[in-house]
Amino acid sequence: MTTYIGLALAVTVIQLLGAWLRYLPFQKEITQQTGRRLWSFFALWALVSSAWYGVLFSIQGINTFTYKLAMFAGPFPYLIISFAVIKNETMRHIFVVGMQVLWVLLLHTVSGTVITEFNTFFSATQEHILAHTMLYLLCFVATLPVSVSLFRGLLPPAYLFAEKPAGYYMALLPLGMGVSHMLLLTDDRMVYSWNDHVSRLILFFWVFIIYRFILLLARRKEEAHLQEKNYLVMNQRMHSLQDYTRMMWERQEDVMRIRHDLRHYNRVLLSLLESGETKKAEEMIVAQEGELLSTTLPAYCHNPVVNAVLAIYLSRAEEQGIPVTHSVLLPPELTVEENDLAMLLANVLENAINASIKQPEDRRAISLSLQYHAPQYVLSVENRFDGVVVTGEDGLPVTAVQGHGFGMASLSAFQKKYRGEVAFSQQDGRVRLLVYWVGKEKQDNVETVEAR
Repeated sequence: MTTYIGLALAVTVIQLLGAWLRYLPFQKEITQQTGRRLWSFFALWALVSSAWYGVLFSIQGINTFTYKLAMFAGPFPYLIISFAVIKNETMRHIFVVGMQVLWVLLLHTVSGTVITEFNTFFSATQEHILAHTMLYLLCFVATLPVSVSLFRGLLPPAYLFAEKPAGYYMALLPLGMGVSHMLLLTDDRMVYSWNDHVSRLILFFWVFIIYRFILLLARRKEEAHLQEKNYLVMNQRMHSLQDYTRMMWERQEDVMRIRHDLRHYNRVLLSLLESGETKKAEEMIVAQEGELLSTTLPAYCHNPVVNAVLAIYLSRAEEQGIPVTHSVLLPPELTVEENDLAMLLANVLENAINASIKQPEDRRAISLSLQYHAPQYVLSVENRFDGVVVTGEDGLPVTAVQGHGFGMASLSAFQKKYRGEVAFSQQDGRVRLLVYWVGKEKQDNVETVEAR
């Protein structure tokens, strides 16, 4: 019984180590809460599976069939848990699984080669299985520095997997090659020839070469993507600057007109006061005050870049006949890079405006909320849209129209950089985008500017 329990625990530890390897590439990209939930499910299944393995070995005995059944079938629940908890990462999950299969295959090949050399010392299949399992664990521990370094930096950029069908090819390549060799191990043998071992070792070498080639291509593509993004950013900044300059000149022209009419205004006002028509004088003062207020640009926050973006796009919405409600609460000093926040706001507001324009005039509305509660930021943009919004695997809208789609790409980049959470929903003709992220450091002083 002790042997059964020991082997059951050893197999469970091996599969937990495999799950840990698959977790490492996503460790920096998921929140602590997601990580804790993932490992809670892993721990729960480890308890269940170890008990199941113990029962299997005690009833059926330790033989080739029971051992390979536990080793091959056991990892699948861990895979399901990973896919369910770390969502919207299907292609990257598949890629990581493929690379982990190849790494496991390498370690098993090394341990299997050693056991084959000393096969004469193991007279029974059970002894061979126990020795192979223990040696595999030793190999894993000995190679920990290499495996941790490899899997933590394993993933190429996410956008490479988002491109179809290239993303599928890249994700499935290591998995297909690994599974192809794994299928050769599903027989009733425990001892394999030197040719089998050498074949598996060569496989890992060539997959590693292919992987390095993929990373090189990814780096080249990322550089090109960065150049394109910088061009788009500069282009958008130029348009925003032009719009902001236009708005300032329009206000300046209004100020010059009011100053030109000021002498006439004062004369009329003095005449009304002298004749005792205080009611009309009061109405003139109120009207003049309204004109003066219309010449000032709205202030949403202290940051000039973010304020300019909000002024431009909210003004643009109103020019298109789109009613806008907004509530902005930001600290005097942002704990996020101003250009990143400005680009995020520009893209999501532009998408909301474009969607609202397609609506009938009585079905247009945009609601913006940007709130800061140290150290957290929450951005909510809601607009009406009766059409069907197509979403991708990440849950965000996608479009096949040439020259569009950069807004969601920019949002995804923002999410990755600040490890934020993004939620998109459409219900009853209302589209809502919610973005949550944490700033770099706490800022306790905040300002509130609310308008309706």
